[in-house]
Amino acid sequence: MPAWLHYAPAKGWMNDPNGLIHFNGRHHLFYQYNPDGTEFTNQHWGHASSPDLLTWTEHEVALFPGPVQTAPYDATACFSGCAVEHDGGVSIVYTGVSGDAQLPCLARAADDALSGFVKDPANPLLPAPPAADITVFRDHSVWREDGRWRQLVAGARREHGASIFALSSADLRAWDYDGVFVDRATSTVPGAVWECPDYFTVEGTGTLLVSVIPENGEQGPAVWWMTGTTTSAGFEVHEAGPADLTDRFYAPQSYWTPDGRRIQFGWIRTHQDPAGLSGPAVGAMTLPRELSVRQGRLYIEPAAELTRLRLATTPLPTPGVAHLVDGRTAGELVLDTAAADGVHRVILHARDAAEMTVDLAAFAGLNGPLRLFWDAGIVEVFRGGLAATWSDLRVTDITQLRLEGSETTPSGRAEIWELTRPERLTGPAAGHPNR
Repeated sequence: MPAWLHYAPAKGWMNDPNGLIHFNGRHHLFYQYNPDGTEFTNQHWGHASSPDLLTWTEHEVALFPGPVQTAPYDATACFSGCAVEHDGGVSIVYTGVSGDAQLPCLARAADDALSGFVKDPANPLLPAPPAADITVFRDHSVWREDGRWRQLVAGARREHGASIFALSSADLRAWDYDGVFVDRATSTVPGAVWECPDYFTVEGTGTLLVSVIPENGEQGPAVWWMTGTTTSAGFEVHEAGPADLTDRFYAPQSYWTPDGRRIQFGWIRTHQDPAGLSGPAVGAMTLPRELSVRQGRLYIEPAAELTRLRLATTPLPTPGVAHLVDGRTAGELVLDTAAADGVHRVILHARDAAEMTVDLAAFAGLNGPLRLFWDAGIVEVFRGGLAATWSDLRVTDITQLRLEGSETTPSGRAEIWELTRPERLTGPAAGHPNR
């Protein structure tokens, strides 16, 4: 994987971000990981950490499937989950896979570096899905509320389709089933199955993100948000919308930082690219995103730390062409409000004649400037609280950036920022207490 602004492991397959948490002075990013190949199978939890969201250290694998003798409940795979601070350390709730069975499991960090996890003897936490009509039951969002642990699990029900299920616990081990939290019938969000729930509250407004496995014939964005009010009957949805305008973005998870921000990472599905399976690693994480709720709607923007990557800037006309003689692998295009309203497409040309066209029509008329990041074949765009992600790993070493749009609107201001390359480190070997 050639990208360097976007986190990717040195080798193997990576998908969903898992267990995101800020702990002991570092941001910890765990993720679904096959260390032995570039296919979706043999799912472990990989691990990286950063002091600043920019410089990442890749660590040894943190969570292994099995072994079957002592942990038969996850001998096939360790699927997605979340992390919480608990009793002075960190615990994770994840989906253990044994054949066709997928059930919630608990593990505890072995040290303050979160280098590995010790599986709980109570696993699996439930012997089966908690209701007979549940057909899919996996992935977890856990938080503390009113003296109890709350948990959402995603999935589907027979004859009801995509659903989110609510549970509660006093100790993270024994869970009570509280019923259906929300489903597609009580929202405008599509899908045959929902995955990877991510729930948090901002000033009393509940916010839920889900990733969508579509019904036959459904097309469109793959991740949706809902905001509303939690009641004894479940989640009353007030507003809903796509969390990213494309289907490249999937399975996001978010967490609180010490300064009160909600930071999100999502999986970029680069295996869908024409060249997405040609390297030693498959899959990448998005740039860190900041989430907030404004007037009842989810608002998404690039994390503030990304401006620290900026080096030199070059203005360019709109519409216009920028010739990047050095073949820039990564950079940031910033269009002010007038320019963003007048530019309809951005075309990135690579040194080998490959190109990518980014359609900005969905961002027209929104408030504020537009920011477009490109990084070795990955493009992320932000404006007015909306985000979109594209990727084509053939389009690296950009030599020309062309802005196309209306000749009749004010040209506004456009500039390109050269971005510095953050250092990528390899951490010391970690022990594997659950192996």
